Amino acid sequence: MNVRLLLLSSAATLLLSPVMGEANRELYTQTKSTLERWVETENLISLEENRWKEEEALLSDTFSMLKAEKEALEAKLEEQESSSTIADEKRVALLEEKEALEETRREIEQTLGALEAAIRDLLPRLPSNFSDSAQAVIRRIPEDSAATRQSISHRMRNIVALLSQASKFDNAISLEREVRAMGDGSSKEVSTLYFGFAIAYYADSSGEYAGYGYPTDSGWNWVETKEYGSDVLDAIAMYEKSKQAAFVTLPVVVN
Repeated sequence: MNVRLLLLSSAATLLLSPVMGEANRELYTQTKSTLERWVETENLISLEENRWKEEEALLSDTFSMLKAEKEALEAKLEEQESSSTIADEKRVALLEEKEALEETRREIEQTLGALEAAIRDLLPRLPSNFSDSAQAVIRRIPEDSAATRQSISHRMRNIVALLSQASKFDNAISLEREVRAMGDGSSKEVSTLYFGFAIAYYADSSGEYAGYGYPTDSGWNWVETKEYGSDVLDAIAMYEKSKQAAFVTLPVVVN
């Protein structure tokens, strides 16, 4: 059984449980609709990533072609500087073509700048385990796109590399061993089950300390909920295939 679908179903179990009450059935309907849109969004992200990979190859080839054409045009301009009126007319045409190429280059730079700005805005919403693994690429994203000296091709490769890693993480469930600060001031080694960039659940080996986390614009927010300790351990055991698949009740945050 797909673990992702299993734990999405657990959201329905939670919202329809007697503990939540009859008044939250409307919340269940809204949450179900939101989760369905979330799944659709993930599918769209996957489609956009595939399309971007195709466009990246096209942009890279186009840039190489433009660069070669620019160099060829500049060489021709130097040869035609002392020519006759006909040559002067050709020179004007070449200058116009060069300007068109420069305009295309500026447009590509603007597109890259917008993508880099969007990535910088999303960085706080990335969990620390992903940020640590992708740090080498993240450091290459310029802090100021307008002032960077990186070439267009390098900037393009950085964006594609980071988006590729992010898409792979977001479309998978991963288990991490972490040390997390608890509400009583202690630190515990916990196992954390990440559902892409959407939500994560953690618990220590005894299930006494447990909770969940979700992304916000200022970073991940972690909530301690000891009452879900055994459920989180069950979910982790099912992920590791040491326990047969079953329904578990876990909190869901729609953010």
